Amino acid sequence: MRSIYFIFLFMLVPSGMVLSQSNFVSNRSEGQLNINQDERLNELIRRHVSINEKKEGIAGYRIRIFSESGQGARSRATDVRAKFFNNYPDIDTYLVYDAPNFKVYVGDFRTRSEALKMQRKINRAYPYSFIISDRINLPPID
Repeated sequence: MRSIYFIFLFMLVPSGMVLSQSNFVSNRSEGQLNINQDERLNELIRRHVSINEKKEGIAGYRIRIFSESGQGARSRATDVRAKFFNNYPDIDTYLVYDAPNFKVYVGDFRTRSEALKMQRKINRAYPYSFIISDRINLPPID
């Protein structure tokens, strides 16, 4: 007797779901959708947009080819940067002072695979180079 009740219950529940879904579909076909959301959510979205508008560049990758501290680190970093620029004039170079280190970064790569391709190309001259994620300059629009 109990099995009959369970069978009846299992037949009744899915049919109720089908009816509720058909009502939803018919309401949706009217072409109106009302969304009620908390005003605090709109404020968070506005803040997020404002913060991103102030940031320069986009998320990407660069290759660090030099990092050193101490006396003479700045001049060695400048020399490494100049040497790299002479060999690869089409690749941007960046000299950054991140206390207490002077670092030289190269490239503005949008994907890690682009950076890896370049790293393999310069690996002989800069065997200790490595890829880092960074904010990169926007590529020029042609």
